[in-house]
Order: sequence, then structure tokens, then C-alpha cells
Amino acid sequence: MPMTKIYLREGSAPEHKHAISEAIHRALVEVLGIPEDDRFHVFHELSDENLISAPVAFGLPRRREAVALQLYFGPRPVEVLNRLFEALVSGLTSTAGLERRDIYLNVIESPSPNWWAQGRVLDPETGFDVRIASDHVPEAS
Repeated sequence: MPMTKIYLREGSAPEHKHAISEAIHRALVEVLGIPEDDRFHVFHELSDENLISAPVAFGLPRRREAVALQLYFGPRPVEVLNRLFEALVSGLTSTAGLERRDIYLNVIESPSPNWWAQGRVLDPETGFDVRIASDHVPEAS
């Protein structure tokens, strides 16, 4: 049951936000194996005075079109996170017209017991939603 917060400058067209949402959802379904109906994206449109970033960061000029994504879900191995980051960037550049330099990603891991939604059922052995295929559930450490 991931939750995603998307921060971008105010005035973004609804079609642009939909393209961002679709790219994010596709990556989460493909890499994390979440169910198709498990989409919860919250957009935060910020004015210039409330979204301040360096014009050059990590040696790259940054554009006003930059977006910051915070993804909340249960712990995953670093290899899975790296695959997810690549899938997100690939989808956002091809679907939403962003450039790689426009994208900032952050995952906040939160264990399954910290989540609730009516109808959600956890597998008692894995702690993940029963609808997530076992090949997408990390092994217990």
C-alpha cells in the first residue's frame, strides 16, 4: 500500500499531473508488484517562494519543471530500490516529458503494521498485502 507525495510548481496542467501519476504507478506495479488498484498520489503544488532549489545542484543546471517525489512503503532491498528509481526516471522522462535532472526521489520506509486501509489484508508470514506476488516480497532478515 504505497503512498506517494509529488511536489511541483503551481500551475501544472491536469494532463501533466496525470502523466506523472501514471508513470509512478506503472513503476510501482512493475517493480514492487503492487496491485493495479493500489494507487494513492497526493500532489502538492508550490509557489516559487515555497519551492526553493539551487539553480545548479550536483553539477547540473536545474529547471523550474523539477519534481520531488516522496514514496512511502515497507522496507525493500537496495537492489529493488535501485530498480524502482530507474523505472520511475524512465517513466517520468518518457510519459511526463521530464528530464532526468528534473527528478528528485526519496523513499521513506514504513513497516506494514503502520498502515491501514479498509479491505487490506496482510499475509501474517510476510507482513505484506496478500495480493502482492511472493516474488515481489523481500525475504525476512
